[in-house]
This record gives sequence, C-alpha cells and structure tokens, in this order.
Amino acid sequence: MRNTLLFTLAGLAGLTLASLTALGILPPQFGNQNLRVSSDVPVASINGEGVSKVEYLRALTAMQAGLDRSLTEADKKTALQVLIDEEVILQHALAIGLARSDPMARKNLVQALMRSTALLTDYETDTATLEAFFAENKHLFIAPRMVRVKALTTNDASIADAFKQAIRNGEAFEAAGQRLGLTGKDLPDDIPLGKAADYLGGTARDRLAKLQEGEIIGPIKSGSTANPQYMYIWLMKATRLDVQFGEVKDIVTAEWQRRQEEKAFESYLRDLRRSADIRLHDEVIETIEHSDYTTPPDYRN
Repeated sequence: MRNTLLFTLAGLAGLTLASLTALGILPPQFGNQNLRVSSDVPVASINGEGVSKVEYLRALTAMQAGLDRSLTEADKKTALQVLIDEEVILQHALAIGLARSDPMARKNLVQALMRSTALLTDYETDTATLEAFFAENKHLFIAPRMVRVKALTTNDASIADAFKQAIRNGEAFEAAGQRLGLTGKDLPDDIPLGKAADYLGGTARDRLAKLQEGEIIGPIKSGSTANPQYMYIWLMKATRLDVQFGEVKDIVTAEWQRRQEEKAFESYLRDLRRSADIRLHDEVIETIEHSDYTTPPDYRN
C-alpha cells in the first residue's frame, strides 16, 4: 500500500504538466516542450507523446525519498509504468472531452496553469522595494485593534444624566456607576474592535473606533421608546495601531510575491486573449432572461 501511494504521488507532477501541454494551453516554456528544447529525451512514447527523462527522474526521486533502501529494477519499471498509465488515461480523457465537460477537471486545469505562471515570476527583490510596498499598503499589515472596555447601562434617563454629570465632575467611572446603581456588562478582558458590535452593538463599535485610550462615551441609547436603555463605555486600553516594517517583513514579502504572481498571470492571460479568436454571440446572449438562471433546472421546459 505504501509503495502504491508513493508511485501515484510520484507521477502527479508529470501528469499536470502533461495535461496542460496536451491541451495546448501552455506556452513553450512550460511542460514537455521546454524539456525537448533543452535536449531532454523521452524514456517512452505513447501515441507519439513522450514521457520525458526529467519526469521519470522526478518520479524516481520522489519514490526514493520515501524508502529506506535503494530502488530495485522492479521499482523503476513500476514508476515508469505509472507515468505511462497516466499518459494513456490522460489522452483518453482528452479524447472524450473530459477537460471541457467535467467542471472539476476544467477548474483544476485553470488553477494548475495559474500556479505554473508563478514559476516564471522573479521573486528576488530588495529591501527598499519591500519597504515602499509596505508604506503604500500599511493597512494590510496592521493587526486588528484590541480593546478593553467597561460598559455600564441603565433604563432610567434621569440616572443616565446623573452619571454623565458625575463623570464631568471627575468621579471615577466605576465608583459613579456603583453609587448610582448602573448595571455592568459582562465582557471579555480584550476583544477585537470588530467584534465589539457583538457585545455592545454597531453604534458603540463605530464610536469606539474613534476613541483614545481612557476616554468615555455615552449615553448611547438603544431599545424601544417604552423600554429604552442608556449605555456608557470607558475605553480602558487599546493596542497600538502602528507596526514597523521589521516586525512584519516576512508577511510583507509573501504579499508582495503573491501580487507579482497575480501580475504575471494577468500579463499571460492578456497574451492568450490577444492570440485567441474570441467572438461574442450577442444574438444568443440577448435572449437570456432572468428566469433562465433563477428557475431550478427541473422546472424548465
């Protein structure tokens, strides 16, 4: 069982590139075309399509990595047979149109091509470039603001007004609340600002976002006219919003690389569009009505 799994895994890398090449959607630098240009030679041929020596060596390498002994001749033959079988299956799948008719196959091919374009992207960059990217996109790397708050509520408007005056007079938040009988909300010590709405409501969260540490807001009124509630919130602590480049350099680098991959694929896709004969059949598109894509298929004529 273990060897069977290793043999299967060993052939997957070759299968992806072979399938893309056979579909004709890979540029010359991908797949077997590049191997042939590099003077690589096939170790087998199936209906004229070669299984390259590089693919075979890749399969042997993967197999050897999973074994504590040297590969035998039988192992090598089995590895080659896996690649041959994959090519046979692939050719048949393409012949019956599976790449077009099966949604999962189409999706996997598109995703494989997107990953393949990333192989051509030059990831090397200098610190100055990364620092400039960080400065332009700093909001992406700031951790969620964490807040620690105390919240007191009352249903009595006169008590709410008395509490407000007590705070203005310099009385401590908790002492004034205890003296006037306000009810404290049970809150975690530290919560992400975005989650504050779950405990305090959206209005309170939005106002908290503008508060400085130590400030108090209120009364925030909620509820119905017959049963109103007045809430005061004290922002006791807030985590700092700023981060330095050195603290998140690895994250910045990963995001920069991801965007380079996106740009590489977008450029490649533009080239594909330019070389493709794309025609829109407006006479068909214009016949599509709303019910055509909202009515369940079983109920269509």
